[in-house]
Amino acid sequence: MPLHRFFADDIRALRQGDAAFVAGSERERTARLAERASRSCLPVLIETEAGNGAQALAKAIHATGERKARPFILFRADGAESEDETQPAVLLRHLREAHGGTLLVDGVEHLSEDAQGRLTEALFQQEGVRRARRLDVRIIASAGFDLAERVREGSFKDDLYYRLQAMPLALRPLRAQREAIAEWAALFAERFARDEGKTIRGLSSDALALLTRYDWPGNLRQLENAVYRAVILADGAFLTPSEFPQVAARVDGFRIEIPPVPSARILAPVRAHESPARADPHALSLIRESGEMLTLAELEERAIRFALVHYQGHLSAISRHLGIGRSTLYRKLKELGLSDAAA
Repeated sequence: MPLHRFFADDIRALRQGDAAFVAGSERERTARLAERASRSCLPVLIETEAGNGAQALAKAIHATGERKARPFILFRADGAESEDETQPAVLLRHLREAHGGTLLVDGVEHLSEDAQGRLTEALFQQEGVRRARRLDVRIIASAGFDLAERVREGSFKDDLYYRLQAMPLALRPLRAQREAIAEWAALFAERFARDEGKTIRGLSSDALALLTRYDWPGNLRQLENAVYRAVILADGAFLTPSEFPQVAARVDGFRIEIPPVPSARILAPVRAHESPARADPHALSLIRESGEMLTLAELEERAIRFALVHYQGHLSAISRHLGIGRSTLYRKLKELGLSDAAA
């Protein structure tokens, strides 16, 4: 399940009064701020590190607001220039495409001075000035850098910064909120187990200890992919450190030894509806718990998710080792809702 659906579910749960958050948790705080933002048309500024769900949160705010039936347009400020269009021109085109809906300016700190001026003008119009030329767009911006510091340096327009600060949302990195790791991991495990038709009751105490000791440089996206892979690999009722070999290899005291592949070449035939034992935790199962084989599309999705974690989101490495072109890979990532997990 793409990360933005988790955020959207949290927002809807708050509205229905059935949210089961850990009281005072970071997840509850984020959900409450996002729920307020979804009820408004004010600009939103999401400041956080890469992989921590800024794009997913923006999608959730749009999907639970009054503009949900209108376009959600993504503008990547760090790669908007092309041979045919300048960054300000690309921004203006995306603003027009998002009319009536939402425009996410991802990496707003990378806007050129001219593009900052374009965005300031668009926000100026949202305030009701120059109504004859008013462009009806909800602006959400994400930043992976302290914009206040950029304002002090003079590289970011102060009037743009203060307009974006109408509804600020700061998402702390996972290493700064270790108490939230167990909550998110349990949520991911429950949802992925349900989607895969597996009976998994949760994470063992050793697995939780492992996950909370890791720094998660890829933040929520990395945790989500790690739990997804663990659910796929799991054979028992609880996820254990054995299902998180790459994490365990980076945490003292949790190194997992993968048994060597047997030397025997002749394997006993697998009976119908019987899943073969998997000694290697990197192996991807071809069979569901029900005994039915996975479809090629499901296998492809699992391979892509695995590669995202294994190669830490680097598109060049992923496309090279999966044997597909970058454009094809990026299209598939967008279809799976994983495009913001790529570096």
